[in-house]
Amino acid sequence: MHDVMLYEAKLWVDEPPCRKRKLEEAPPPPPPIVYYTTFSDSDEEEIDPVERERYRKQVVESDGFDVDFFPAYGWLDQSGSTPSTVMLSKVGLHCYNFDKGTNLQFRSVQKANEEYACFAMYYITVEAMDPFDDSPVTFQTSVWDAATKSNESSRFITNVSRIKGTEKETSLWDHDAVDEFYKDDIAWLEDDALTGSDKLQYYEVKESEIRDNKEWLHLYAEVVMFSKWATDLSAYLPVKMKRVVVRTREDIESSMKLRSKNATFYMSFTACGGLQCRGIVRRTTDGRPQHISFQVKCWTDN
Repeated sequence: MHDVMLYEAKLWVDEPPCRKRKLEEAPPPPPPIVYYTTFSDSDEEEIDPVERERYRKQVVESDGFDVDFFPAYGWLDQSGSTPSTVMLSKVGLHCYNFDKGTNLQFRSVQKANEEYACFAMYYITVEAMDPFDDSPVTFQTSVWDAATKSNESSRFITNVSRIKGTEKETSLWDHDAVDEFYKDDIAWLEDDALTGSDKLQYYEVKESEIRDNKEWLHLYAEVVMFSKWATDLSAYLPVKMKRVVVRTREDIESSMKLRSKNATFYMSFTACGGLQCRGIVRRTTDGRPQHISFQVKCWTDN
């Protein structure tokens, strides 16, 4: 797994070291910096080989989800339920629902582990519910809180999105497989976007369609705000969606653009309390199961 993180880090080797979010109100204390420990030969001799093998086996066999002890020489840390793991759990569930056509609902974070380099990989076990029959579902998602690259505030990439015990095979995010059309810098909607030479790429979502897709569009608004403040947003929810424009170059009927695997969403909404927000969510895939990337940007207009 450590090799996986090093591999993914190479995708961003030309990027600045770590994203820093700007908080407009009383900022929470910064997250702790986790340093990897370098062990000498004498340190290696002091590590119980049985304990080390037990740890390695748990990490490998569970893909980082089911680990019950966290030695100092390990690369995982226990996290639990935090604003970050709750938000990323919802992102992972949305990835699964989008791919499978289901509607699993978030209930709580059961447990979460974190792996830090200059970014963070989260391995989260979620208590979800299937509203079809109100049955509980144990869900697992691995979400990479990645370095930013294209003028976005945040970038979240799902590597695993599955019901526990299914779809054991996992794979790395393939940045090279993403359509080049979606790799330019994120910028707000141009004034003539809906009438200009590229107008066929755009679609202004109807109010009825916003109502029909309210649940996940409101999740996107929540992700937009989280990309700016990275804190508990319950005081700002629910939002009131004012306008949504989607852009994709997929050759599909306009009303189907909302369901495009690769698309950019331009959203204007009012948060609870009157905060006026604009946000962009760029949703892309690399064509591999369980994988979606969200590049996110937020502005406030108050």
